[in-house]
Amino acid sequence: MAPQEPAVLAGSKRRLKDDSLARKRSKTRHKTADALPWKVVSRPVEAGMGGDDGILELEEVDDVEVVYEDTEGGRVVTFNVVNSERTPEDPAPESADEEVSDSDDVVPEVEPFDSIKLLPNWHSYSLHPQLLRILHAKGFLSPTPIQSAALPFAMSGRDVVGVAQTGSGKTLAYGLPILHRLLSCARPSSKSKRQLGALILAPTRELALQVSSHLNACLNAVEDADEVKSKKGKLAEVARAPPLVSVAAIVGGMSAQKQRRILDRGVDVLVATPGRLWDIMEDDDTLAKQVKNLQFLVLDEADRMIEAGHFAELENILRLTLRESKDDQIEPDAEDSEPVKDGLQTFVFSATLSKDLQRNVKRRSRPKTAGKYNKREKPASTLDDLLLRLDFRDPEPEIIDLSPQGGVVATLKESKIECLSTDKDAYLYYFLLRYPGRSLVFLSSIDGIRRLMPLTELLNIKAFPLHSQLEQRQRLKNLDRFKSTPNSVLLATDIAARGLDIPAVDHVIHYQIPRSADAYVHRNGRTARAMQKGFSMLMCSPDERRVVRALLGSLGRQESEIAEMGIELNLLDKLKERVLLARQIETTHHKIKKANHDRKWMQETAEALEVELDSDFVSDSDEEKPSNQKRKAKDLKNANLKAELKRLLAQPLVARGVSTRYITSGSRPIVDDLIAGAFNETMVGVKKTEAGNDLVVGKKKKAKVVVKTPEEEEWHGIEAA
Repeated sequence: MAPQEPAVLAGSKRRLKDDSLARKRSKTRHKTADALPWKVVSRPVEAGMGGDDGILELEEVDDVEVVYEDTEGGRVVTFNVVNSERTPEDPAPESADEEVSDSDDVVPEVEPFDSIKLLPNWHSYSLHPQLLRILHAKGFLSPTPIQSAALPFAMSGRDVVGVAQTGSGKTLAYGLPILHRLLSCARPSSKSKRQLGALILAPTRELALQVSSHLNACLNAVEDADEVKSKKGKLAEVARAPPLVSVAAIVGGMSAQKQRRILDRGVDVLVATPGRLWDIMEDDDTLAKQVKNLQFLVLDEADRMIEAGHFAELENILRLTLRESKDDQIEPDAEDSEPVKDGLQTFVFSATLSKDLQRNVKRRSRPKTAGKYNKREKPASTLDDLLLRLDFRDPEPEIIDLSPQGGVVATLKESKIECLSTDKDAYLYYFLLRYPGRSLVFLSSIDGIRRLMPLTELLNIKAFPLHSQLEQRQRLKNLDRFKSTPNSVLLATDIAARGLDIPAVDHVIHYQIPRSADAYVHRNGRTARAMQKGFSMLMCSPDERRVVRALLGSLGRQESEIAEMGIELNLLDKLKERVLLARQIETTHHKIKKANHDRKWMQETAEALEVELDSDFVSDSDEEKPSNQKRKAKDLKNANLKAELKRLLAQPLVARGVSTRYITSGSRPIVDDLIAGAFNETMVGVKKTEAGNDLVVGKKKKAKVVVKTPEEEEWHGIEAA
């Protein structure tokens, strides 16, 4: 019996364990989902985590449709069973095309807002109380110049063409009249489908998503902290209430099927890029009919979209907005062939509306130089193209031009660095270490971004790419990371140049010169927004000086008007060694990666075609195996380069005249800066300052950097090419 005792004990233990598990399950079996301790968190839309294609959104299953609704209480998720059998008690679904009587429309009750006391500067525009409440909560106590100039005409039903500097609030200049009209109208019943009332077209996906986010922010309920606590746990009741105005974004790079379902439910305001919108409209006649019956049509950044050779889909969309004659049989010149008045209101906004600014300055042509530029002559405008392509219902649309002279905002400081093309990496590295902050680096090619990204990683610079060949989710994710990281770099092409409202961009760096003057103006517009300070820098190589002169000539300016940056040349020489090592490491990695990729491609292709590779290729592949001595030598050399770069990055950068032993001695004592906290963390002996304070003022061709010492003064010059 002794040998059986352990088995009996083990069996009893298992029974006790099963009983305890059963008791635990019985305790938790009857808990509902609402009883669990859920924690509500916010998800940023810019990171691709808040839209219908978000990373953290619910996955769809068979016969179940996930529906997202923006309500007064926030974002709500509901589930609709698609193919389930309906019980006799359930009412039959109504057709989307079934007309609903006007008696079903409900006029929402709105709490009054005392705009005379709280927002006296907005009172004269008679905006909807919901909009006034949001403006007050956001701290927008006064309208911007473009808003105060455009709102009186927009609220009265006039067509408006607005030109204003970047960051001046053009989105609300056309968004407030649209939302005011839609909020003031009767809300359709829940049984009827929403009819499209406003269409906003934008040239880039990021701009379209940003406009949609801003308009949705104007529709959110403003609640105090006590109200939020009291409503906690009552989300189910709020979920049943449909939003007052539905705003949706339709852009490429996201699920077209989900976007079609959003349109099938019906939206009031649609923000879209022309390409994706036309793709959906080709298979959706209902949407095309709704576009014909629009109340508002908006072209944001219109000069980019009507530029020759771009956005062919826009032409097809704009044709649907043309008015039809009363009788097509009558000749066009007849008096009775007046177009039908349908009440469409058109808004056109941009920062530039000049054909001269759109000219490609990199082409070999004879541009109009700054000396021959007559400021009294009005530059060629794209307004004529707008009149041809758009059917303004207003016989004379109101044109508001508040663009600054020369395309430069008053709060923006411009500078330039003249250097060789091979030294641009070192100068960029110096600038990022010398002036920390959020820096937006613009390049004209995607290959340039792909070359710079590995260098920034090796040099411990936080950089994020943004270009058209990235997936849309990755683009939004990188943009959100750049916004949330204080000292970071965004390497971007011109898709980030227009309309994006990125908070607190300290520097805009033109690593490669833009192709046109309007691109230069829009690039600079990413900083110095809303009357804040900003800084931009041109990195000009000798072969780009002609392009810079033509660029500034299109703006009616001269090259001498832009000051040069002051450079600590002794620190720059130390940084060049780091950059050179990083290039060598990246070149070695790129060669190995390319060789492996080509070899793998050849082998996979040979297997797919069922052919044998040539003996020479096989022998070359055997020689390049990791076990070969030649490969080991390359790996050892690459490891030595990495170790050397790591050693250099660990060494502090000490400016000339600073004692490395005693902070109180030397020709440049740093003890006062250390006590005051005004020291640069990466460069010892260099004061913490803004980039705009280190400009060299003057018309000399040499950017002189003065290193003050008691014994001598050394002048270092950068020779202009």
